[in-house]
Amino acid sequence: MDKEKEKLTTFSLSVYGEIANYNEVLSKGRCRIFYKGANRNRTFITEEFAAKLVETLPYTPVKGIFDNVKDDYTDHGRERYEGRIYGIVPENPNFAWEKHLDADGIEREYACTDVFLFTGLYKQEAFDIIGKSQSMELYVDSIEGEWQYINGKKFFVFTEGRFLGLQALGEDYEPCFEGASFYTLVDSVKNLMADLENNDIFQKQNLGGEKHMNFKLSDNQKYNMIWTLLNPRFNEENDYIMDYAVCDVYDAYAVVFKFESGDYERAYYTKNDETDSLTIDKMEGCYIVDVNEEEKRALEVLHVMNNNTYEKIDEVVTGLQQEVESFNSKIEENDTTIATLQQDKEKLESDLQETQENYTAALEKIDTLNSENESLNEFKAATELKEKEAVIEKYTTLLEEDTIADFKEKINEFTKEELDKEMAFALVQTKSTIFTNNDGGFIPKDEPGLTGIEAILERQKNKTK
Repeated sequence: MDKEKEKLTTFSLSVYGEIANYNEVLSKGRCRIFYKGANRNRTFITEEFAAKLVETLPYTPVKGIFDNVKDDYTDHGRERYEGRIYGIVPENPNFAWEKHLDADGIEREYACTDVFLFTGLYKQEAFDIIGKSQSMELYVDSIEGEWQYINGKKFFVFTEGRFLGLQALGEDYEPCFEGASFYTLVDSVKNLMADLENNDIFQKQNLGGEKHMNFKLSDNQKYNMIWTLLNPRFNEENDYIMDYAVCDVYDAYAVVFKFESGDYERAYYTKNDETDSLTIDKMEGCYIVDVNEEEKRALEVLHVMNNNTYEKIDEVVTGLQQEVESFNSKIEENDTTIATLQQDKEKLESDLQETQENYTAALEKIDTLNSENESLNEFKAATELKEKEAVIEKYTTLLEEDTIADFKEKINEFTKEELDKEMAFALVQTKSTIFTNNDGGFIPKDEPGLTGIEAILERQKNKTK
């Protein structure tokens, strides 16, 4: 790694104090990490960058390279992955900006977080972290910023970055941030008691001969005050016996663990704004539920549905069960309706199929009748043609061949009766004397016309008379 860039990502921190057990395998401590503005590492942390950096605190590892021969931690190593992880910043780091009077006499406001150390896994190394220097490491690929001159001095001003780790170092390192350190719950209580006696820390002012605390309680101060109120036997006289551990602090109560019974409780408290002090009003048993991710989401949904409380949540569950039963009833009704509609659908499909079959049979019958009708029409046309040909034949000897040929060509334009009339008319037109009696008074008889040989014989018959 580039030496100049390594300087920008490494900040030494000093640690001190004793360690406090959190459970059989973890010990809980607290760490002052950095302050805003310029520091001795020639970097500058702005308000905006500090907020971004704090968001990356959860799960930041507490790591180091331990030398068993020297019985001490070494440095960062050549690569960031060397060494072991001896602890971690929890998911809820209990973050707060806390003031601290540094050794140079200047009071600074530090970014502070809880840390869990793996004292059950690494007994010596993890315990030895308290009292050693620490170095805040930033992930090099996440670093963004630029060099600027501030008050005549050149600083690298961060704009982006995230935590890589909190590295335990040996005894020869001086912290970059003067008061940056790892400390424990024991240290916090002792420091709080000392701070209350230190006029310079909380700026006690003499108002009318009375001393007055002019400060607001931070989350960490409330944490320490509650711990002190719940552990009155934590003193040299009682061998520093701890009755309670404080797990989390909320606006109205703190969740605490009672060592004697192994139970969790809520310690409800109130704050006296005039004296900036706390009093414990009541203790109430509570339960830490062991749930997986899906169960946690389900509980969160119930919590929201129940106006952000778990009280009388059984009523919410009962209401949900009733809604489920109502939905199940509606589902059954819908299923019945669907079954009925399905039956109707099947009957309609059956009727449609029968209608289609009848329609197909009707089409086949129509085709048969059309075929029969066509045959009858052909037979009728043939019969009529023969009858019309017979009419034409009747006039063969009476009309000229051209006239006969003309009528044969137009035979389909006439009915039998129309053809007979037209040919008779043609006959009269061509032979106007056909109805004249040259032998003394021929009167045509109303009888059917003769054709062919019958006409010839009839004319001969008339001549012999």
